Amino acid sequence: MNQRKVYYGWIIVAVSFINLGVAFGIWYSFSVFFVAVLKEFEWSRAATAGVFSCFILVHSLAAILIGTLLDRFGARIIIPAGSCIVALGLFASSRIDTLWEFYLWYGVLTSVGICAIGFITHGILLPKWFEKKRGLAIGIAMAGIGVGMQVIVPAVQFVIDYYSWRTAYALLALSSLLIILPLNLIVQRSDPAEIGEKPDGKSSADNFTDDSKNISSPKKVLFLAPVAMTIQETLKTRQFWFLGMTFLVTPLAVQGTLIHQVASVVDRGFTPAQGAFFFGLAGIMGSAGKILFGYLSDVIGREKAFTIGLASAFLGIVSLMALTPQCTWMLFSFAIFFGLGYGSIAPIFPSRAADLFLGPHFGKTLGILSLGGGIGGAAGVWLSGKIFDLTSSYQTSFAISLCAIIVAIILFRFTKRPRSG
Repeated sequence: MNQRKVYYGWIIVAVSFINLGVAFGIWYSFSVFFVAVLKEFEWSRAATAGVFSCFILVHSLAAILIGTLLDRFGARIIIPAGSCIVALGLFASSRIDTLWEFYLWYGVLTSVGICAIGFITHGILLPKWFEKKRGLAIGIAMAGIGVGMQVIVPAVQFVIDYYSWRTAYALLALSSLLIILPLNLIVQRSDPAEIGEKPDGKSSADNFTDDSKNISSPKKVLFLAPVAMTIQETLKTRQFWFLGMTFLVTPLAVQGTLIHQVASVVDRGFTPAQGAFFFGLAGIMGSAGKILFGYLSDVIGREKAFTIGLASAFLGIVSLMALTPQCTWMLFSFAIFFGLGYGSIAPIFPSRAADLFLGPHFGKTLGILSLGGGIGGAAGVWLSGKIFDLTSSYQTSFAISLCAIIVAIILFRFTKRPRSG
């Protein structure tokens, strides 16, 4: 018996968990750098938030390139290369003195590196290793995002408080080189075929599309096997465009809220450390949400899980809008509900895309879909800053986020591929 005791796909999940923790700890630490950089340079909120809008936009544009490169070269090459780009961009960000430098080094260079080590790459990589447990596996890996938020964002705030934001950026650069680079050079693999295995660790006798023996079980949702398509064929499907519109609208609500959350909390009379703590708590709840909703999406279906998740995020934003210094408990309500709901997005989006389009061109397909996510996220971050500059309040932008959530729930229901026969 030479079967592995542990399917190697779960090792890939563990590596992905760490990669995503570092990548998104860097991503969301912008919320605390935002406050520190504003204090030093006194740039407008819209202009400074525009750095992160640029970051998201470049990230989404780079996704098409990264997806294509992953299809060709695999994650074992692309992720280590990305970690080096991240380190260079963050170190250069620690030396900035002008706004354009911030846009260049963080908004552009770091963004390309994060794309190579972050959500897009793992959204392409992980579905290749799992079929029946796809939502759960992606959810566990994506839970690293929340852990990264909880660990790295407060740590960055600590370094900023006791040293400087420049030191914090330099240390983040070092973490990319010391953690992501060696781990992926040694352990990473691009797909199960590379080591002679099959998705889910199944034998050749197993058949993902043979669901006849499971029909009697009401607790499992049966998914049609994806149809491998060319990019041209994919672009002609109704599901692609509805999924693309959902990718556009959902980040508009989520990123516009997350990136301005710390500044919003500070504006209400709380300290930056409190803002960073509850941001991190939202990240931990996001980790729980990723695992929970990833599993639920396998069991009750992607649409129901997505609806419940975004309804939770809706309640979280309402809590943030109602926050006052006398109602500190509202911060817990925000962190719990928004964190859980925000967490539902990470496993469900790539799972649904893989349900529909997994094949030789999946990397490029997910990259194109993610372009909409970048545009929506960038618009949400910039719009929230601009609305604050005009009104000295985030209430209007949070209300827009609530509307975007409702639209996203409706759009996602049209992404399901109908059963044949």
